[in-house]
Amino acid sequence: MFKLRQKLFLTLFALLSIGLITPTLLTNRYIDREVREEIANTLLSHGKAFSLFLSNNNKLSMIQAASYYSDATGLRITLINKDGKVLGESGLSANEVSLMDNHLDRPEIQQSNNKKFGIATRYSSTLKKDYIYVALKIDLEPITYIRVSQTMDFANTLIAHRQAYQYRIIFLISLILIAFTFLLDRWVTSPIRKISKVAQKIKSGDWSSRSEVKGSDEIADLAISVNEMAETLGTDISKIISMSEVRSEFLINVTHELKTPIASISGYLETLLDGALDDKEVNKTFLKRSLKNIKRLEVLVTDLVDISRIETGELIMNMSQVDILTLIEEMVSDANSTKKNSKIDIKINNNLNEKVFVNADPDRIHQVFNNLLSNAIRYTDEGQIAISIEKNDNKVYLSVSDTGVGIETESIERIFERFYRTDNARSRAKNGTGLGLSIVNHIIKAHGSTVKVESRLGEGTEFSFELEVYSKD
Repeated sequence: MFKLRQKLFLTLFALLSIGLITPTLLTNRYIDREVREEIANTLLSHGKAFSLFLSNNNKLSMIQAASYYSDATGLRITLINKDGKVLGESGLSANEVSLMDNHLDRPEIQQSNNKKFGIATRYSSTLKKDYIYVALKIDLEPITYIRVSQTMDFANTLIAHRQAYQYRIIFLISLILIAFTFLLDRWVTSPIRKISKVAQKIKSGDWSSRSEVKGSDEIADLAISVNEMAETLGTDISKIISMSEVRSEFLINVTHELKTPIASISGYLETLLDGALDDKEVNKTFLKRSLKNIKRLEVLVTDLVDISRIETGELIMNMSQVDILTLIEEMVSDANSTKKNSKIDIKINNNLNEKVFVNADPDRIHQVFNNLLSNAIRYTDEGQIAISIEKNDNKVYLSVSDTGVGIETESIERIFERFYRTDNARSRAKNGTGLGLSIVNHIIKAHGSTVKVESRLGEGTEFSFELEVYSKD
């Protein structure tokens, strides 16, 4: 298994191999192409210049004109007619020109027929050297093609010069990378080795071990994180023990909550079987009470399933476009028609100027308002319950307030705990599973919001939260 330092040097080698050599090969190819293009453009310009020179010096023979221009520029000039016959060649006599091969099939000549000029690089059998040729098609009888060429010696020299400059840059970069690697080993791998030793001690149970790496970079942050981890691990273990106690308490509470209605149902049924079944008044009362306890059990089990699915992440919010005002109006209408206490007025404070849609799970938001309304009705003997709604930018603010018994200040922080009941709740004969507010809290958190509580004992309570306005984006 490679150590970090070994990996660092191997990475450097890979960088030098792949990051420098490969681009070098590609750059060399680019330099070669660029130099050839530069020379070809220069030769093309000379071809046009020679055409002008030829048209202005018609007293000169073609061989003389080619030789004069060649002497002045150092370039090779070839004049060719439309059939490919060489009419003149700089540096050659008329007899030597007459012995030259037909040039019509030369690549540069063929190209010039299609796009007015052609470029080719090859070995010249006449002059025994590599040449770059540029042919220009003109209309200057009897000349049809002017070919300007130059040996590749200059091009090769220019390419070699540019490549040498490139190699010097690569060598300098290599030295910088090597120096950087040694510095990186000192700045990175050495501190990481120190942190690793501390982590090993923590792993073995030495919570007092701390890293002394200083600085303000990510490695120093890592050292701080390791130190904080060592400091919090002990606390986490205590929390785990505490959570175990909470689970035990939860099971006790569940057992108690289930046991109470089951015991009641069992008592009623036993009484009925012992003879009360024949008494119509008694058996009807007992059956009603049994049914009430069965419904209480049903609500409790439903709430237990919901909160279990929410806390374990099994319950997924199906977000969609929800007409929040219509949902609230339906719930308030249902609540007013089913409430048993006529002294309570349930209403809506609508501060919207237009219909608003929120991004929410309609079923779960319905459950939130149902739990909050049920809670408000349960702890309000008379007065008013109001659901308020208003919009600000891309948020919709919602609240459920009542004029009920209120909540003690010291109990507000705990009302979202499972099965927690305030002193007022314990002292009142009110039905409820003790899970409703916990479910509300979890659902609103899943919507990216939080439930706020304001309450005064004897005056009432307000639960509020916000939802995002629905957006197609």
